[in-house]
Amino acid sequence: MQAAILSAAEPVAALPRSRLHLQFLLDNNAEPDLVLFRDEVIREPLERHFAGRTLFLGRETLPGRSLTTLAAARRANRVYYRSVAAALAPYRFARTILFLEGEPLERFLQTLPNLGAVELWEDGLSHYVDLTSDRWYAARGLVQAAAGFYPRHITRRRIERANVTVRDRFERRSLVLHPPGRGGMARDELLLIGSPLVEDRIRGEHHVRAALAEIAAASPYPVRYLPHPREDLTRLKHRLGTITLEPNPEGLAAHAARYHYTGYAAAISTGLLDLGQDARSVFLPGLFGLKRMARVLRDWPANPVALADDGAALRSFLENLPPA
Repeated sequence: MQAAILSAAEPVAALPRSRLHLQFLLDNNAEPDLVLFRDEVIREPLERHFAGRTLFLGRETLPGRSLTTLAAARRANRVYYRSVAAALAPYRFARTILFLEGEPLERFLQTLPNLGAVELWEDGLSHYVDLTSDRWYAARGLVQAAAGFYPRHITRRRIERANVTVRDRFERRSLVLHPPGRGGMARDELLLIGSPLVEDRIRGEHHVRAALAEIAAASPYPVRYLPHPREDLTRLKHRLGTITLEPNPEGLAAHAARYHYTGYAAAISTGLLDLGQDARSVFLPGLFGLKRMARVLRDWPANPVALADDGAALRSFLENLPPA
Protein backbone atom coordinates (compact mmCIF):
# COMPACT_ATOMS: atom_id res chain seq x y z
CA MET A 1 0.00 0.00 0.00
CA GLN A 2 1.33 3.43 -0.95
CA ALA A 3 2.22 5.73 1.95
CA ALA A 4 -0.35 8.43 2.63
CA ILE A 5 0.29 11.66 0.76
CA LEU A 6 -1.21 13.74 3.53
CA SER A 7 -0.08 13.88 7.13
CA ALA A 8 -2.67 12.57 9.56
CA ALA A 9 -1.87 15.57 11.79
CA GLU A 10 -3.01 18.03 9.15
CA PRO A 11 -6.77 18.58 8.79
CA VAL A 12 -7.70 18.17 5.13
CA ALA A 13 -10.81 18.91 3.06
CA ALA A 14 -11.64 17.53 -0.39
CA LEU A 15 -14.25 18.28 -3.04
CA PRO A 16 -14.71 15.22 -5.29
CA ARG A 17 -17.31 15.58 -8.03
CA SER A 18 -17.24 12.08 -9.51
CA ARG A 19 -16.50 8.45 -8.77
CA LEU A 20 -13.12 8.92 -10.45
CA HIS A 21 -12.29 11.64 -7.92
CA LEU A 22 -13.44 9.38 -5.11
CA GLN A 23 -11.18 6.60 -6.39
CA PHE A 24 -8.22 8.96 -6.45
CA LEU A 25 -8.83 9.79 -2.78
CA LEU A 26 -9.06 6.11 -1.86
CA ASP A 27 -6.12 4.86 -3.91
CA ASN A 28 -3.82 7.60 -2.59
CA ASN A 29 -4.83 7.19 1.07
CA ALA A 30 -5.91 10.81 1.36
CA GLU A 31 -8.24 10.26 4.36
CA PRO A 32 -9.77 13.78 4.27
CA ASP A 33 -11.33 15.05 7.48
CA LEU A 34 -14.23 16.63 5.56
CA VAL A 35 -15.52 15.63 2.13
CA LEU A 36 -17.56 18.30 0.38
CA PHE A 37 -19.98 17.33 -2.37
CA ARG A 38 -22.44 19.07 -4.68
CA ASP A 39 -24.64 16.35 -6.18
CA GLU A 40 -26.91 13.80 -4.57
CA VAL A 41 -25.79 11.12 -7.04
CA ILE A 42 -22.44 10.82 -5.27
CA ARG A 43 -23.77 10.97 -1.70
CA GLU A 44 -24.06 7.22 -1.15
CA PRO A 45 -20.51 6.19 -2.13
CA LEU A 46 -19.01 9.14 -0.25
CA GLU A 47 -20.91 8.38 2.93
CA ARG A 48 -20.00 4.71 2.59
CA HIS A 49 -16.29 5.49 2.54
CA PHE A 50 -16.24 8.65 4.67
CA ALA A 51 -19.06 8.15 7.13
CA GLY A 52 -19.63 11.17 9.34
CA ARG A 53 -17.21 13.28 7.31
CA THR A 54 -19.36 14.64 4.46
CA LEU A 55 -20.87 18.07 3.90
CA PHE A 56 -23.43 18.75 1.17
CA LEU A 57 -22.93 22.11 -0.58
CA GLY A 58 -25.53 21.91 -3.34
CA ARG A 59 -25.17 23.81 -6.60
CA GLU A 60 -25.63 27.22 -8.10
CA THR A 61 -29.01 28.04 -9.66
CA LEU A 62 -29.24 27.94 -13.44
CA PRO A 63 -31.49 30.51 -15.08
CA GLY A 64 -34.30 29.85 -17.51
CA ARG A 65 -34.70 31.72 -20.77
CA SER A 66 -36.33 34.89 -19.48
CA LEU A 67 -34.86 37.99 -17.85
CA THR A 68 -37.04 37.33 -14.82
CA THR A 69 -35.48 33.94 -14.20
CA LEU A 70 -32.02 35.39 -14.84
CA ALA A 71 -32.55 37.98 -12.12
CA ALA A 72 -33.86 35.31 -9.76
CA ALA A 73 -30.83 33.12 -10.44
CA ARG A 74 -28.49 36.03 -9.70
CA ARG A 75 -30.18 36.62 -6.34
CA ALA A 76 -30.16 32.90 -5.49
CA ASN A 77 -26.49 32.54 -6.36
CA ARG A 78 -25.45 35.47 -4.17
CA VAL A 79 -27.18 33.66 -1.32
CA TYR A 80 -25.61 30.36 -2.37
CA TYR A 81 -22.00 31.53 -2.07
CA ARG A 82 -22.72 33.18 1.27
CA SER A 83 -24.24 29.92 2.50
CA VAL A 84 -21.17 27.93 1.39
CA ALA A 85 -18.87 30.31 3.23
CA ALA A 86 -21.06 30.11 6.35
CA ALA A 87 -21.17 26.28 6.25
CA LEU A 88 -17.36 26.14 6.10
CA ALA A 89 -16.69 28.94 8.59
CA PRO A 90 -16.40 26.63 11.66
CA TYR A 91 -13.60 24.62 10.03
CA ARG A 92 -9.86 25.21 9.71
CA PHE A 93 -7.92 23.12 7.19
CA ALA A 94 -4.23 22.89 6.41
CA ARG A 95 -5.06 21.99 2.83
CA THR A 96 -7.98 21.45 0.50
CA ILE A 97 -7.98 18.99 -2.41
CA LEU A 98 -9.78 20.19 -5.54
CA PHE A 99 -10.17 18.35 -8.84
CA LEU A 100 -11.74 20.92 -11.17
CA GLU A 101 -9.81 24.09 -11.80
CA GLY A 102 -12.11 26.09 -14.06
CA GLU A 103 -15.35 25.97 -12.06
CA PRO A 104 -16.71 28.99 -10.17
CA LEU A 105 -17.28 27.13 -6.88
CA GLU A 106 -13.73 25.80 -6.78
CA ARG A 107 -12.40 29.30 -7.46
CA PHE A 108 -14.63 30.73 -4.76
CA LEU A 109 -13.34 28.18 -2.26
CA GLN A 110 -9.80 29.31 -2.95
CA THR A 111 -10.70 32.76 -1.57
CA LEU A 112 -11.73 31.37 1.83
CA PRO A 113 -8.79 31.76 4.23
CA ASN A 114 -9.78 28.82 6.45
CA LEU A 115 -9.35 26.24 3.70
CA GLY A 116 -5.55 26.45 3.72
CA ALA A 117 -3.25 25.53 0.85
CA VAL A 118 -4.87 24.18 -2.31
CA GLU A 119 -3.91 20.92 -3.98
CA LEU A 120 -5.18 20.38 -7.52
CA TRP A 121 -5.53 16.67 -8.24
CA GLU A 122 -5.98 15.25 -11.71
CA ASP A 123 -9.49 15.21 -13.17
CA GLY A 124 -8.65 12.77 -15.94
CA LEU A 125 -7.89 13.60 -19.56
CA SER A 126 -8.96 17.26 -19.37
CA HIS A 127 -6.31 17.87 -16.70
CA TYR A 128 -3.60 17.38 -19.32
CA VAL A 129 -5.01 18.66 -22.60
CA ASP A 130 -7.50 21.27 -23.84
CA LEU A 131 -9.96 19.29 -25.91
CA THR A 132 -12.42 22.13 -26.47
CA SER A 133 -11.64 25.61 -27.75
CA ASP A 134 -10.90 28.54 -25.44
CA ARG A 135 -13.70 30.48 -27.16
CA TRP A 136 -16.27 27.87 -26.09
CA TYR A 137 -15.02 28.02 -22.53
CA ALA A 138 -15.06 31.83 -22.45
CA ALA A 139 -18.62 31.94 -23.79
CA ARG A 140 -19.73 29.48 -21.12
CA GLY A 141 -18.13 31.66 -18.46
CA LEU A 142 -19.91 34.78 -19.66
CA VAL A 143 -23.28 33.00 -19.40
CA GLN A 144 -22.40 31.84 -15.88
CA ALA A 145 -21.32 35.34 -14.85
CA ALA A 146 -24.61 36.78 -16.10
CA ALA A 147 -26.40 34.26 -13.87
CA GLY A 148 -24.48 35.36 -10.79
CA PHE A 149 -21.85 32.61 -10.58
CA TYR A 150 -18.63 33.58 -8.82
CA PRO A 151 -17.07 35.81 -11.50
CA ARG A 152 -13.31 35.99 -10.85
CA HIS A 153 -11.44 34.55 -13.89
CA ILE A 154 -14.70 32.91 -14.96
CA THR A 155 -13.78 32.95 -18.68
CA ARG A 156 -10.47 31.16 -18.09
CA ARG A 157 -10.11 27.42 -18.44
CA ARG A 158 -7.16 27.06 -16.07
CA ILE A 159 -6.20 28.45 -12.68
CA GLU A 160 -2.69 29.68 -12.02
CA ARG A 161 -1.13 26.30 -11.33
CA ALA A 162 2.00 27.93 -9.94
CA ASN A 163 -0.12 28.97 -6.93
CA VAL A 164 -1.24 25.42 -6.06
CA THR A 165 0.31 21.99 -5.61
CA VAL A 166 -0.54 19.91 -8.67
CA ARG A 167 -0.71 16.11 -8.47
CA ASP A 168 -1.34 13.75 -11.39
CA ARG A 169 -0.49 10.33 -12.83
CA PHE A 170 1.23 10.86 -16.15
CA GLU A 171 3.28 14.06 -15.97
CA ARG A 172 4.22 14.64 -12.33
CA ARG A 173 3.59 10.98 -11.40
CA SER A 174 2.53 12.01 -7.91
CA LEU A 175 -0.80 10.13 -7.93
CA VAL A 176 -1.77 6.54 -8.54
CA LEU A 177 -5.02 5.01 -9.73
CA HIS A 178 -5.28 1.26 -9.36
CA PRO A 179 -6.77 -0.32 -12.49
CA PRO A 180 -9.94 -2.34 -11.96
CA GLY A 181 -8.11 -5.60 -12.65
CA ARG A 182 -8.53 -8.09 -15.44
CA GLY A 183 -12.09 -9.35 -15.48
CA GLY A 184 -12.53 -13.07 -15.16
CA MET A 185 -14.84 -13.48 -18.18
CA ALA A 186 -13.08 -13.14 -21.55
CA ARG A 187 -14.80 -11.61 -24.56
CA ASP A 188 -12.99 -11.79 -27.90
CA GLU A 189 -14.46 -8.43 -28.86
CA LEU A 190 -13.67 -4.74 -29.14
CA LEU A 191 -15.17 -2.74 -26.27
CA LEU A 192 -16.12 0.73 -27.49
CA ILE A 193 -16.43 3.08 -24.52
CA GLY A 194 -19.18 5.61 -25.08
CA SER A 195 -18.82 9.38 -25.28
CA PRO A 196 -21.84 11.74 -25.22
CA LEU A 197 -20.84 13.44 -28.46
CA VAL A 198 -24.40 14.03 -29.67
CA GLU A 199 -25.81 14.89 -26.25
CA ASP A 200 -23.01 17.44 -25.63
CA ARG A 201 -23.43 18.84 -29.16
CA ILE A 202 -19.87 18.02 -30.12
CA ARG A 203 -20.89 16.02 -33.22
CA GLY A 204 -24.16 15.56 -35.02
CA GLU A 205 -26.22 12.39 -35.17
CA HIS A 206 -25.31 11.71 -38.81
CA HIS A 207 -21.55 11.99 -38.20
CA VAL A 208 -21.61 9.74 -35.13
CA ARG A 209 -23.73 7.10 -36.86
CA ALA A 210 -21.34 7.06 -39.83
CA ALA A 211 -18.31 6.72 -37.53
CA LEU A 212 -19.88 3.83 -35.66
CA ALA A 213 -20.62 2.04 -38.92
CA GLU A 214 -16.98 2.52 -40.00
CA ILE A 215 -15.74 1.08 -36.70
CA ALA A 216 -18.00 -1.96 -37.03
CA ALA A 217 -16.83 -2.54 -40.60
CA ALA A 218 -13.13 -2.10 -39.78
CA SER A 219 -12.95 -4.21 -36.63
CA PRO A 220 -11.94 -7.86 -37.08
CA TYR A 221 -13.74 -8.51 -33.78
CA PRO A 222 -17.40 -7.99 -32.86
CA VAL A 223 -17.93 -4.55 -31.30
CA ARG A 224 -19.68 -4.02 -28.00
CA TYR A 225 -20.69 -0.51 -26.88
CA LEU A 226 -20.59 0.58 -23.24
CA PRO A 227 -22.67 3.77 -23.04
CA HIS A 228 -21.73 6.92 -21.17
CA PRO A 229 -24.23 7.85 -18.40
CA ARG A 230 -25.26 11.00 -20.30
CA GLU A 231 -26.07 9.22 -23.55
CA ASP A 232 -29.70 8.88 -24.61
CA LEU A 233 -30.19 5.11 -24.79
CA THR A 234 -33.27 5.28 -27.00
CA ARG A 235 -31.45 7.28 -29.66
CA LEU A 236 -28.30 5.23 -29.14
CA LYS A 237 -30.04 1.96 -30.03
CA HIS A 238 -30.91 3.37 -33.46
CA ARG A 239 -27.39 4.72 -33.88
CA LEU A 240 -25.41 1.54 -33.25
CA GLY A 241 -26.43 -0.62 -36.23
CA THR A 242 -24.70 -4.00 -35.86
CA ILE A 243 -22.83 -2.98 -32.70
CA THR A 244 -24.07 -4.65 -29.50
CA LEU A 245 -25.30 -2.33 -26.76
CA GLU A 246 -24.03 -3.37 -23.32
CA PRO A 247 -26.03 -2.18 -20.28
CA ASN A 248 -23.86 -0.02 -18.02
CA PRO A 249 -25.62 0.49 -14.68
CA GLU A 250 -22.45 0.35 -12.57
CA GLY A 251 -19.88 2.14 -14.71
CA LEU A 252 -16.73 1.23 -16.58
CA ALA A 253 -14.59 0.15 -13.61
CA ALA A 254 -17.17 -2.37 -12.39
CA HIS A 255 -17.66 -3.69 -15.94
CA ALA A 256 -13.91 -4.05 -16.50
CA ALA A 257 -13.59 -5.95 -13.24
CA ARG A 258 -16.11 -8.48 -14.57
CA TYR A 259 -15.04 -8.83 -18.22
CA HIS A 260 -11.85 -8.45 -20.19
CA TYR A 261 -11.74 -7.73 -23.91
CA THR A 262 -9.37 -8.25 -26.79
CA GLY A 263 -9.29 -4.51 -27.45
CA TYR A 264 -10.59 -1.22 -26.07
CA ALA A 265 -11.48 1.98 -27.93
CA ALA A 266 -13.18 5.32 -27.45
CA ALA A 267 -13.75 8.47 -29.44
CA ILE A 268 -12.51 10.41 -26.44
CA SER A 269 -12.69 9.15 -22.86
CA THR A 270 -10.68 9.28 -19.67
CA GLY A 271 -11.81 5.69 -19.20
CA LEU A 272 -9.11 4.43 -21.57
CA LEU A 273 -6.48 5.88 -19.23
CA ASP A 274 -8.03 4.19 -16.20
CA LEU A 275 -8.19 0.58 -17.42
CA GLY A 276 -4.49 -0.26 -17.29
CA GLN A 277 -4.83 -1.80 -20.79
CA ASP A 278 -2.70 0.74 -22.67
CA ALA A 279 -1.25 -1.73 -25.20
CA ARG A 280 -4.80 -2.84 -26.16
CA SER A 281 -6.41 0.61 -26.18
CA VAL A 282 -6.87 3.17 -28.93
CA PHE A 283 -8.36 6.67 -29.14
CA LEU A 284 -10.55 7.38 -32.21
CA PRO A 285 -11.35 11.13 -32.27
CA GLY A 286 -10.16 11.54 -35.87
CA LEU A 287 -12.48 8.77 -37.02
CA PHE A 288 -15.39 10.76 -35.55
CA GLY A 289 -14.21 13.90 -37.37
CA LEU A 290 -12.75 15.46 -34.23
CA LYS A 291 -9.50 16.49 -35.87
CA ARG A 292 -8.54 19.07 -33.27
CA MET A 293 -8.92 16.55 -30.45
CA ALA A 294 -6.86 14.02 -32.41
CA ARG A 295 -4.09 16.56 -32.92
CA VAL A 296 -4.09 17.55 -29.24
CA LEU A 297 -3.85 13.92 -28.08
CA ARG A 298 -1.11 13.15 -30.59
CA ASP A 299 0.89 16.15 -29.37
CA TRP A 300 0.57 15.20 -25.69
CA PRO A 301 3.96 13.66 -24.86
CA ALA A 302 2.73 11.60 -21.90
CA ASN A 303 -0.20 9.99 -23.73
CA PRO A 304 0.09 6.21 -23.12
CA VAL A 305 -2.67 5.24 -25.59
CA ALA A 306 -2.43 4.90 -29.39
CA LEU A 307 -4.58 6.83 -31.88
CA ALA A 308 -6.26 5.69 -35.10
CA ASP A 309 -7.68 8.30 -37.50
CA ASP A 310 -9.69 6.07 -39.81
CA GLY A 311 -11.01 2.56 -40.27
CA ALA A 312 -7.85 1.29 -41.93
CA ALA A 313 -5.68 2.48 -39.04
CA LEU A 314 -8.09 0.92 -36.54
CA ARG A 315 -8.01 -2.43 -38.35
CA SER A 316 -4.21 -2.35 -38.46
CA PHE A 317 -4.04 -1.60 -34.73
CA LEU A 318 -6.41 -4.42 -33.85
CA GLU A 319 -4.70 -6.94 -36.13
CA ASN A 320 -1.38 -6.24 -34.42
CA LEU A 321 -2.44 -6.50 -30.79
CA PRO A 322 -0.09 -8.37 -28.47
CA PRO A 323 -1.03 -11.95 -27.51
CA ALA A 324 -3.72 -12.15 -24.83
